[in-house]
Amino acid sequence: MVIVYESKTGFTKRYAEMLAAKASLPAFRVQERSKIDPDQEILFLGWMKVGKIQGLSKMRKHNVIAVCGSGTAAIAEPSPEVVIRRNKIEGVPFFYLRGGCHPLSEIKGIDKFMLSLFIKMLKSRKDQDEKTKESISIIENGFDGVEAENLGPVTEWLSAR
Repeated sequence: MVIVYESKTGFTKRYAEMLAAKASLPAFRVQERSKIDPDQEILFLGWMKVGKIQGLSKMRKHNVIAVCGSGTAAIAEPSPEVVIRRNKIEGVPFFYLRGGCHPLSEIKGIDKFMLSLFIKMLKSRKDQDEKTKESISIIENGFDGVEAENLGPVTEWLSAR
């Protein structure tokens, strides 16, 4: 088994490296997939954008046996069931890992533009609950939720195999 990951800002990469060290498995970036035998079992990690696990579509011809999606929310958003359906991974173990995001001031290009619009929308809500306030703070100030204990369910799954 090998670990393959897609990371844009480094949070998912950190999880892949932690998991590789803990499980004594090699880790490859999606861009290195040509080095992997298509029959090799793969534990895939990718960052999520609107419930879509980035990089996973590039691994469709490979033997992906489990998938981890990372995002900034405390729990998978949308729900794990929606993530599974949206990514066509029914029947494959799915694990959510809380990742992080850089402060808005450090983000560039279209991502900064889109997040700025999203912040405006969130701030304009009259009914701001704690979840909305947390989302605003995370986007404006950044957040790092990468913690080794978040890998617990994944390592338990690996141990049970």
